[in-house]
Amino acid sequence: MYLYRAYFRLLKQTVLLTFFRVNDPYRIPLLFVLLLLVRLPIFLSDDYLTLPELNWMLVGENLAEGDQLYTQLWENIGPLSALVYHLVDLVFSRSQVAYVILAALLITYQCLIFNDFLLRKKAFHENTYVPALVYALITCLSFDFYTLSPVLLSLTWVLLALRNIFYRIESQSRDVRILSTGIFIGLAALCYLPSVIYLISSLLAYLFFANLSLRRFFMLLYGFALPLLVAFTYFYLFEASSGFAQQYLLSFRTIERNPYIGDWRLLIIGITPLVFLIISVYRLGRYKRYTNQQSKLQGVMGIKIVAALATLLLVRQLAPYHLLYFVPPVAFFVTHFLLIIRRILIAELVAVGLAFLLIFNGYALLFNFFSLQQVTHSDQLMIQPTAYDDLVAGKKVLMLGKQINIYQKARLATPYLNWSLASKQLTNLDDFKNVSFVYDAFRNDMPELIIDKSGLMPRVFERIPAIAATYEKLPSQPIYRRIGAGQP
Repeated sequence: MYLYRAYFRLLKQTVLLTFFRVNDPYRIPLLFVLLLLVRLPIFLSDDYLTLPELNWMLVGENLAEGDQLYTQLWENIGPLSALVYHLVDLVFSRSQVAYVILAALLITYQCLIFNDFLLRKKAFHENTYVPALVYALITCLSFDFYTLSPVLLSLTWVLLALRNIFYRIESQSRDVRILSTGIFIGLAALCYLPSVIYLISSLLAYLFFANLSLRRFFMLLYGFALPLLVAFTYFYLFEASSGFAQQYLLSFRTIERNPYIGDWRLLIIGITPLVFLIISVYRLGRYKRYTNQQSKLQGVMGIKIVAALATLLLVRQLAPYHLLYFVPPVAFFVTHFLLIIRRILIAELVAVGLAFLLIFNGYALLFNFFSLQQVTHSDQLMIQPTAYDDLVAGKKVLMLGKQINIYQKARLATPYLNWSLASKQLTNLDDFKNVSFVYDAFRNDMPELIIDKSGLMPRVFERIPAIAATYEKLPSQPIYRRIGAGQP
């Protein structure tokens, strides 16, 4: 009988939910191992590179070669995200594995932050590491959650700001936390601009659930503006402030919305956490045994769900990884749901079912189980082979068009990475400033090959004969080869 009870206790400790229900920070490293195991297919194959990943790698590669962001490289990417990709390229060059491992490390750190402030503020009736487990599982929802995206980078700062808000509720924390909340949101905006929405949501959280005076309101705004002012000053010193403003801060106006995946298909991808969120909120509404502080924290997380929805309205190229902003609030409510299930066996079955559905959803999108790629159009995120791969391999290339697939085996020449930004200049060559910039762009970084899918090069050659004299057109193809660059 004693052996039976010992065996039963051991069995309970090895089941998923019960194992993380213990208040033990050493559970966190195991989450990192779990994240790596889920991402194992990426490590074993080079066939799953996505278009956004390639774009970020090109940013890092060109910055590592000495280009200045927003002047010598045109892309509507946050300066802090670009800095991260620059450093990654300096150490690892183009390495999808490095992006995936660093993302897993960052998610593990986010799990630690998330779980720590929930423990400290007694958000649940138990001291548990289940929130970290649920957080990690939800980040397995889609294969593009696996990589180091600007959204994931900004989410770290959003979590730090959320921690400050939680500390402010039901406590008289120092005003410096109000200031640092604004700074964290400003840093998040320098990683990914739509995260500015969290300034509004944080303000609402302070107004509804904490004591926010007018002085503290201005401290929050000042903290938010400070990182942006520092970044603007930096780019002003390098004569790139105009590019920073036009290509990034005002990108909602200058860049058209061109989603990889439509809104309804994004809903299909996120259906599993959405169903669990609805069930969780319903069960929480019927469960009345909460302290006043716990009810306030639930209200804050409700505001964060609305904020995550609002960020989707500002996204220019909508993709599944933009759903990452939903991870903290969904993990919060689902954890509540799991912990209020009285029967341990049922709670374990629900947790294992959640884990299976989330991980399977990511694999189904990656490996096209049940033709899910065609249903959701998630295959549009993937790099596809082109007819020019052998031709451009190892060369410096300029693609005049939206198809950046071509750069998988080539390097970018000229600043024109973002076609939405480049096309506005290349189609307006009646302006002398544009002509002068195009001439300097080609002279300083001459492409070996130009693939002209847009049909703009004849006009460029007409306006700038010095460039035309250095290129020859390949027969029956929209391709121009630099004279003396060698045979393709």
